[in-house]
Amino acid sequence: DWFCNEAVPLWGRSGRGDLRVMKQLGANMVRLYGNNPENDHTNFLDEALEQGISVSAGMSDFPYTQMWGNCISTDMNCFTQVKPLYAQNLRNGFLRPDGTYHPALKYMNILNEADLKVPPGADTGGPEGPIGMARALISAFDAMLDAEAEAGVTGPLINFTATFSYAICSACSTFSGMPALGQMAQLDDAMHHPENYGYTPKHDITAAYKARFTHSFNTQNPATDLQHQFLDHYIARFPSTPVYIGEYHRAGANQVDDLGTIMSVAEQNPLFLGISFFQYQVAYWKAGSEREFGMFAFGSSSLTSMEYFGKTFDVYCLEPQPDGASGMVMPSALSTAYGGTGVNYSALCLRSPEAVALDASGFSEIAAQHSVPQMAGFVERLIHRMGATVSPGAEGSLHSLAQVFVDNGSFEDLASEVASRPSWIDFDAHANCVADRGVPPSTVQQAVDQVCSQATSFSCEDIPEQCAGNIYRSADYVFSRYYKEMGATKPLVDCSFQGAAVYASSEVYGRWTGSSQCVDGGVMVPILQETSTTLGPNTEQATTGAATATTVATATSTTASSATLALSTEQATTAAAATITITTTSLALSMDPATTPAATTAAASTTLALRGGAELIKGISYGPVPL
Repeated sequence: DWFCNEAVPLWGRSGRGDLRVMKQLGANMVRLYGNNPENDHTNFLDEALEQGISVSAGMSDFPYTQMWGNCISTDMNCFTQVKPLYAQNLRNGFLRPDGTYHPALKYMNILNEADLKVPPGADTGGPEGPIGMARALISAFDAMLDAEAEAGVTGPLINFTATFSYAICSACSTFSGMPALGQMAQLDDAMHHPENYGYTPKHDITAAYKARFTHSFNTQNPATDLQHQFLDHYIARFPSTPVYIGEYHRAGANQVDDLGTIMSVAEQNPLFLGISFFQYQVAYWKAGSEREFGMFAFGSSSLTSMEYFGKTFDVYCLEPQPDGASGMVMPSALSTAYGGTGVNYSALCLRSPEAVALDASGFSEIAAQHSVPQMAGFVERLIHRMGATVSPGAEGSLHSLAQVFVDNGSFEDLASEVASRPSWIDFDAHANCVADRGVPPSTVQQAVDQVCSQATSFSCEDIPEQCAGNIYRSADYVFSRYYKEMGATKPLVDCSFQGAAVYASSEVYGRWTGSSQCVDGGVMVPILQETSTTLGPNTEQATTGAATATTVATATSTTASSATLALSTEQATTAAAATITITTTSLALSMDPATTPAATTAAASTTLALRGGAELIKGISYGPVPL
């Protein structure tokens, strides 16, 4: 489970910073695989949102093929296995305390390559194979809708997908000689006619499918195959359902040319949303050619360690893998295709300014790197830990100060300079002592336990429900009140609590889900919505009531308590002689709270939102790689 809170040393800023690297590569989506629903995923989603990266999560194989009483043992009816797991996902980060989906979450993958798993060999056996596969997917989809309904989900809804392999499904009822299309057509038929597949859904899966589904598949075929081999047939069969590639990488090809071609194909086909490049890191647990897909390999040094459910692992730095055909390293080839700013590879095996101690020793470590960007990161971190932020447009002043301290001065001099409150630093009157999202939950729990045993002005038994359900929000409640109880005046010293806490401005802690609701005297601040302009398509949200489709909008901002509805844009296009309404859907779409929750309310008349001028999906597949 790479995106749980315990794995923060991999993707967090105080560790290896994988999400930040993805952003530098130009990615706007990260595709994840299985997860443990018992783990909390809030911090990963918060960090992804701040980086402007949407998240495509997925259900693991566990309920389908691995658990006792799995789907195969219940004749491919997966409702009872999937529902409790997705309900846990919703409770553990997918939903915010107000019952809305986390704005970073874009897709939920029902199952990766179901045609190879439920049942095994569904593509190549008799007709019962694809029928069972389709029954597994529609029952799991129904289960996820039921979990949403029980949770009372409101606000903008995510899309669902089921990623197929690029195998030819000779057993499928149609497209029996074409890759991936037979599987998609079989699922489409099951979504429209579940009774023919031996399943009676609890919800209107047909309407939800029309409103909230995007097809996807994995392939390592060259980009030049896609138009004639897949897209021409797909557009004719599915003229209003978007599709993207969940794993794409033609190993051994010139990545600059091949990736440039595939992105060009996406630009020319409104239904084709883009790709997720496979994959971020070399899969050392595999052998042979399977190791050729990772664009980063392990470096020679460990940046930090990770306490992961009773075991300790080294977190090694990363080294870019070569792309021999283009003469570049693979991440640079991807960055060229995605339009990224690029990665400073020389810094990948250096300790991050977010990871070193915020004292004289940490200052010396960063100064020894002789890097202005690294020192600027250290200075900005110090500013943040003093409850302040760099004023908008004042990045030049930040870098000028960093330049001074790269080769001269001391930590004491730097702290004194920041404490003098220069005009380019904004100090926040609502700054507070809160939990550090860069430390593991076990560290935060220990600090909370200690503070709760010492506090006299409040009781930890009174932590409100919206805070008590998450250890970081609980810590926000506890640390902020105890800091006030102590009458503390030295944030760097008094707001630490064994390294579990930071003194942060409301702008900083306001980016963290639910924090502003839990800190003492906290303020509500707008939730960042960078992803709403870069995520590509999303199906239009729909509600019943009068069985009408909800207006779709591009929103610029929202608050933690309610989303706002802004400008609506529409345009028309044609695909395979069918006119399609194209609408840009924002993650900040507002929905009437009186309407029925979740996708069971989706109206069949909903028009589909395709790309509508929004940026293509430029994803990166992250994991699965055993530690």
